[in-house]
Amino acid sequence: MKIIKMNSHNKLLQIVFLVYFFSTVIYSQANLIHSIDFDSQNRVIYSYVGNYDSSYIVRYQNGIKNIWNFTAMFNAPFFWVSSCVDNNDNIWVYMQGKIYRYNNTNWTEIPLPSNPNSYQKYSDIEAKGDYVFLTLYTSSIMGGASILRYNKVNNSWRTFDSTNSNIPSGLLTGKLFIKGDSVFVSTNKGLVLIRNESAEIILDMSNSSIQTQAFYSFYISKNGKKWLGTYDKGLVEWINNSTFKYYNQSNSSLPNNFINAIHEDSNGNLWLATDRGFARLKNDTIYSYSNLTNSSITDLKVDSQNRVWIGEVGTGRLLVFDGVNLSIITNVNENNNSNIPDNYTLHQNYPNPFGNAIHSFNPTTRIRFSIPENSFVKLSVYDILGREIRTILNDWKTAGDYEYEFDGSELPSG
Repeated sequence: MKIIKMNSHNKLLQIVFLVYFFSTVIYSQANLIHSIDFDSQNRVIYSYVGNYDSSYIVRYQNGIKNIWNFTAMFNAPFFWVSSCVDNNDNIWVYMQGKIYRYNNTNWTEIPLPSNPNSYQKYSDIEAKGDYVFLTLYTSSIMGGASILRYNKVNNSWRTFDSTNSNIPSGLLTGKLFIKGDSVFVSTNKGLVLIRNESAEIILDMSNSSIQTQAFYSFYISKNGKKWLGTYDKGLVEWINNSTFKYYNQSNSSLPNNFINAIHEDSNGNLWLATDRGFARLKNDTIYSYSNLTNSSITDLKVDSQNRVWIGEVGTGRLLVFDGVNLSIITNVNENNNSNIPDNYTLHQNYPNPFGNAIHSFNPTTRIRFSIPENSFVKLSVYDILGREIRTILNDWKTAGDYEYEFDGSELPSG
């Protein structure tokens, strides 16, 4: 456990957060674009998590936006929200305990078979044919199912867990990837394959020579190559169970080893969302675009014109990259009326969990705080005994929102 204190004038803000490796504690994260998808009319549909106030779904095309404030519409608290589009242009949304369907006329609420036992932050939702698949990050370790399937035809649910499938308990799930009749789920304990009514781990450290089984994203490219986005080892090409090729910070220009999402353009380039900007794999070489943005990217998708749509953490910006220029499509200020915060706030760090080199986990985390007036700010990290181990900031700052990165790779646990 570490304690972070922020002292502004005579006001003291203190937050205590638990740092477990593969933590079971999930916190909300403000101002981010979480999931991006396209419908048949090339409209961009994305989920936006606001500044600790509201959760939104937005449909955008050529400067025109439809915005649905889920917090207001359903009289719900502020929650993490994720979305996708099916083949009939229905929008599907998950928000804490329910999925929602928009048929271009009305929104319909569909409760989950059981309510999650904890706040679900890292959820993912994908639609394919008659089914909608949902992953809930912490359900498995909290005693519930973390992989669910909804049948749109008969309005029924099917859960996949250790009691009815060949998958372990304690799963922390990442992104879904669907190809044909196969549904893949990235988890901290390997890659899960769902086919028909069965689910099983098809890749982990017990059945292969891979150096990690902490997967957050997965992708099969048009040429049939299989790609794993890991928590700690960067991008991995899965050639066979004894041969893997790694692209990481030590052997390439990859800006960060945590790969949140993978997508492909029509020229066979792979685009990578990392915890420090985005990158491209072309002809076996990684090209980093962290000079354009080094924020954490939660999702990216390539449209039919080879434009890369990018969702940022912390800024709430939806960006689009045409191969040369990075443009801001929308940002947090369009949903928040003021750039000046109302209160002194120290937000939850992102990512959480993070760790150190001993645990081979993402060693850096970003810490955001807000100050409503010009202030002298000291931001320090303390260990569990209350000893100051690092001063991140000790300076005069004008009113606004700030974000700093903390690298814990050289620190011992605790």
